[in-house]
Amino acid sequence: MKKLLFVLVAIVLHSSLVAQRYNLDFGVKGGVANYLGDIGGGDLARPFVFNLEVKDTRWSTGAFIRYRFHPLFGYQGAFTYARVQGADSESENPARLGRNLSFKNDILILDNKLEFYPPQLTMSDVGRRGRYRTDFKTYLFLGIGAIYHNPKTLYEGEYVKLRPLMTEGVSYSPFSISIPIGSGFYFTYRKQHRFGLEISWNYTFTDYLDDVSGFYVNPSDMSSDPLAAILANRNPELQYTAGNTYPDRANYGPSNAISQAENVFNKRGEAQNDNFILMTLSYSFVVKSNSGFNRSYSWIYRSKSRFGKTKARF
Repeated sequence: MKKLLFVLVAIVLHSSLVAQRYNLDFGVKGGVANYLGDIGGGDLARPFVFNLEVKDTRWSTGAFIRYRFHPLFGYQGAFTYARVQGADSESENPARLGRNLSFKNDILILDNKLEFYPPQLTMSDVGRRGRYRTDFKTYLFLGIGAIYHNPKTLYEGEYVKLRPLMTEGVSYSPFSISIPIGSGFYFTYRKQHRFGLEISWNYTFTDYLDDVSGFYVNPSDMSSDPLAAILANRNPELQYTAGNTYPDRANYGPSNAISQAENVFNKRGEAQNDNFILMTLSYSFVVKSNSGFNRSYSWIYRSKSRFGKTKARF
């Protein structure tokens, strides 16, 4: 009886170890990126993702590691390099067309995500015995990340860094926190090759991915670089003709204060944090773990095998 109990415990331990063997994978990903902020976009009446400008979609690439530490939960750490951009010239909003700003921003992102695997949306290898060649998982995730960004704009054929110019009289940090939230799925082929798709909406704690946030300010509040005043207000570059619908030039620039006495100047942007969205395809290699426990107690399984042979002879 003791020997039988010992074998049953060994079987349970072995099953647990097998279940833990294929929970670590690492790989690469690539896809597209877009942003929601103050520049470009459609009509102001369109909320959330409906204000994204599809033609400004750009690339993203990166690498990640994932560990599924529980049947329902996993951890993913990822590094992503993505580009977002926008231009008022592509907007449907007359006020933005007249503002005439543009930017691009290459963002470095370091994410930590908690993944949740709803049991109802999972199709797994039964008993992890190889009965199915594919293992399909759908997951939701929420996390926290850090980003580094440096917006630029095109001027006379060259890209100029905007942050040092202080175009709104503000010295903002190139670092910020982001909150990634989204969903994805992957399937595993022959236990070791994993292919996936993920969509991530990233809320940031900065309003300067596009270098636009508040109001036009006097050149004296900007950097001493002559480009600061030029790139803060690019309405003068537009050619006003009888056929266009640009708003009055008086709506742009610090020299046309709404109330000089109260020092209230024309609005340049919305004081709301910028966000960006990523959609990526991924490939990862699944690592079969060889735990120290498994090596140390392998004699249990050999013992179980000998016991089985003894019973057969009896």
